[in-house]
Amino acid sequence: MANHILIETAPHMISTEERIIDLISWKLNVPISRINPYTRLGDDLLLDAVDRLLLIAEMESRFNIYLSPEEVETIDTIHDASSLFQKYEPHPVA
Repeated sequence: MANHILIETAPHMISTEERIIDLISWKLNVPISRINPYTRLGDDLLLDAVDRLLLIAEMESRFNIYLSPEEVETIDTIHDASSLFQKYEPHPVA
């Protein structure tokens, strides 16, 4: 799809937030232009509790980072998810 970032090709070249937005756009078939850091998983994307958990599980799988149930409960927005995943992402050594 032309509107999606190639997350598997060069994940280090795009931000965690952009990768999450791209994943959500692709999984939920929502235009990237309608998703921003403050988009709420429940209220804006209309995800129920199960769909929200499935989406977060997809993020965990994509980033190979697994969050605690307590951390998952804190995710309300794209920014919340991005902040948590950035916290655990390995940073390349220069």
